[in-house]
Amino acid sequence: MKIKTISEQQISLNSLWSGVMAENGSVAVWRCPRESTIYFLGDSSPEPAKGRIDLQTTEMGFVVSPFMNPEGNETLFLKADLYGWKTYDGNWEIEKGEPREHKDTGKTLFHLNARPDTEISGEKGHFINMVEKGISAISEGEFDKVVSARTYDEPLSENFNIIDQFYRLEKAYPDAFVSLVSIQGKGTWMGATPELLIDSSSRHFRTVSVAGTQPFPLDKELSEAAWNQKEIEEQAMVSRYIIEQFKTIRLREFTETGPRSVRAGNMIHLKTEYSVDLEKLHFPELGTVMLHLLHPTSAVCGMPKFSALRFIAANEHLNREFYSGYLGPVNMDGISRLYVNLRCMQILRTRAVLYAGAGITHESIPEKEWEETALKCETLLDVMYGSSLPRRYRDTGN
Repeated sequence: MKIKTISEQQISLNSLWSGVMAENGSVAVWRCPRESTIYFLGDSSPEPAKGRIDLQTTEMGFVVSPFMNPEGNETLFLKADLYGWKTYDGNWEIEKGEPREHKDTGKTLFHLNARPDTEISGEKGHFINMVEKGISAISEGEFDKVVSARTYDEPLSENFNIIDQFYRLEKAYPDAFVSLVSIQGKGTWMGATPELLIDSSSRHFRTVSVAGTQPFPLDKELSEAAWNQKEIEEQAMVSRYIIEQFKTIRLREFTETGPRSVRAGNMIHLKTEYSVDLEKLHFPELGTVMLHLLHPTSAVCGMPKFSALRFIAANEHLNREFYSGYLGPVNMDGISRLYVNLRCMQILRTRAVLYAGAGITHESIPEKEWEETALKCETLLDVMYGSSLPRRYRDTGN
C-alpha cells in the first residue's frame, strides 16, 4: 500500500480530527509507552461496530471497552477508514484513506455525552463510607479485595482545546499509553494509563500486574522506593489473579519478571510482567482467550472477581463507563496492544469528569484511600494547569 506523506504545514492533528468530526465519525489518537510516534485513526461510520473481539480475525482498528462488559459484547470497534502517524520530523504519513480538507479554525469539535450535573460518587463522605463497607465485607470473608472508584469534576476554561491537552499529556507521561478518543454517541475520553492489559501477536503474549501507589519525586531514583505491607499485598493479589487465569487454561509455560517499581508521572507503582512464547507453545489464540479471562482485572475490580463486582454495583453509585475498561490498537502490523483505561477523564461541554480508584484490603485506612484517589486526580490536573493546581482543588480536600 502506498503511503502518502503530508507536511505539518499542509495538515495538522487538529485538521485531521476536525475532518472526521465534520462527517460525524469517530476518532482515536494515541502514543504507546516509550515511543515517539503519534497515531491517528478515523472511522467514518455513523456509529462504530460493537461486539466480542477475536484478535485473530479482527481487521486493523482501535477498540474501546466499558468496565461492565462481562461477555465482551459491549466492546466498540473503530475501523481504520483513515489511518496514519506523525513522524519524528513532524510530517504525517497517511497509510489508509484520504484526509478531508478542513479549515483549521483553532476550535476543536468533539462528541459529547450527557452526565448528571452532580454525582454522589464525587463526595468524600460517600467514598469514605464505601471504603468502610468494603473493609467490613473483607472481614466477613465476602472477598479479599475490592477497588472503589470516585469522580472529580473540573470546570473547563473557555479556551480549552483537547488537542493541545493531548500533546501536553503525551509529553508529561513518556512511560504511559496516552490516548484521546471521541466516539459518536459515547463521548470523548482522554488519559495516560500505566497498565498494559495484553500485548499479543502470532509470536508472543504479554501482560502485567500493576498495583500499589505512592507519590514519588521526579528527581529521585526508583531504587530508593520503599513499599509497605498493604501495597505489597495488593500487588501480590493482582499477580495471583493473572496466574489463576493461566491455570484455568492449564498454561504453565510463562516467564514472570518482577515485581519492580515503575514510574507514572509523579507517582510510582509495583509491576510484575508475564510473557509467553506463542511459537513454542503453538497457542495463537491465547491473546483472545486471555483478554476475556482477564477483564476486569483484580487491579480495577477485586478478588474474587464476581463478589467484588456485586459490591461495586451495590455501593459505588457510579457509572464508570470507559473508566477501568480497556482500549488500544488491534492488529497494527500484526500486533494488538490493549491497555486498562486508568488516569482518564471524560470531556464534557463545560467540565471534565476525572476518575480515580483505590484498592481496598483488610489493611486499608479510609482517609488514606481517599488521599490516593486525590493524588491520581492531581496527576491529570497538573498537566491541565501546568505548574500548579487551582487553590479550589487543594482547599476542598480533593
